[in-house]
Amino acid sequence: MRSAFIASIFALAASTVLAAPAKREFHNRAAKLSWYAGYMMDEPYCGGAPPSDDDMVVATSFDMPYKCGDKLTFEYYGNHATVTVRDRCETCHGEWFDLSKGAFAALTDLEVGVLENVDYWSH
Repeated sequence: MRSAFIASIFALAASTVLAAPAKREFHNRAAKLSWYAGYMMDEPYCGGAPPSDDDMVVATSFDMPYKCGDKLTFEYYGNHATVTVRDRCETCHGEWFDLSKGAFAALTDLEVGVLENVDYWSH
């Protein structure tokens, strides 16, 4: 009985170690990015304390499958920003995302305003 239990523990451990890592969902040149700040961040859809302009957060459109707390990474000409979903963007649609100033600035200058054809993936 004891040896069967030990064997099942080893089998479980082996299957856990051999399990393939979760596949990331990659979207090639699919995202449109803008940024938001200040009072627009006061009442995040996901609840909790309002994020600051420097926090690495994102607001997604209501038709996106991402949930509060999900992580996304955006890449623009070699610059990366990994963000956490904390809000919803009422004016965004499809793969349009509103990033915090800090997240947008990690990709390019804020003066650019809007980026299109940005690669992104979920974690």
